[in-house]
Amino acid sequence: MTLKFGTDGVRGVADEELTVDLVTNLGRAAARVLGARTFIVGRDTRQSGPHLQHAFSRGVAAEGADVVDIGVLPTPAVAGLCAARGAAGAVVSASHNPWTDNGVKVFAPGGSKLSDAVEERLEAELAALVETPASTAATGHISVDAGAPGWYVTQLLQSLAGRSLEGLHVVLDCANGASSPVAERVFTEAGARVEVIHADPDGTNINRDCGSTHPDDLQKAVVAAGADAGLAFDGDADRVVAVDNTGALVDGDRLIALCALDRRDRGVLT
Repeated sequence: MTLKFGTDGVRGVADEELTVDLVTNLGRAAARVLGARTFIVGRDTRQSGPHLQHAFSRGVAAEGADVVDIGVLPTPAVAGLCAARGAAGAVVSASHNPWTDNGVKVFAPGGSKLSDAVEERLEAELAALVETPASTAATGHISVDAGAPGWYVTQLLQSLAGRSLEGLHVVLDCANGASSPVAERVFTEAGARVEVIHADPDGTNINRDCGSTHPDDLQKAVVAAGADAGLAFDGDADRVVAVDNTGALVDGDRLIALCALDRRDRGVLT
């Protein structure tokens, strides 16, 4: 069986559609097609995450490329590290889907999304490997970067360009997902008073009645705490839903406008 690339990588039911063998072959295909010497690989908190991440890494290493394992971190952390190191990357995650699903998002060298043409080449290479499996004896090196969370937190804080969140009271809903290890630290170090909900992943509770697809608990928590705002992330923390101080959801277009106005005021809006 092979999988087609969707909007953001491949997804399927873990260990049924998205099997260890398939993910290993996807790692091999990615190493062959992207031609990168190093891959940054992370994941979210799903029960199937560790062994599927290992499978992808083993496939990459079998093609002679090195793998840097950064563990559970948001998808943007992987993209950011790829950009900083000129590496390709992958995230083992099914985003906002239930825990029984999983997927693999692949980044081109430098952390950019794959073009349609590259995705088609990956699909073809994957199909060929599924038909004719090759040896997976590792020739590349797989290492762990324990400093990745600290690097990511620093990058986010530096993006404030000296500004502070001091005086703000914020509630964060981590969806029991990839933002759980770092979200509170980021906002606390930025100066905010922080309360966190749904940041206790157990492998099966990711996105369950929480996070960006189920913001009800966040809305209630913001009102109950008298907070200024709330933010709910999805499972791999590459999307966010905002709540204002009344508990009302903030339209995504308003968030884009706020970001655009801020960048304009700082002279960095292109």
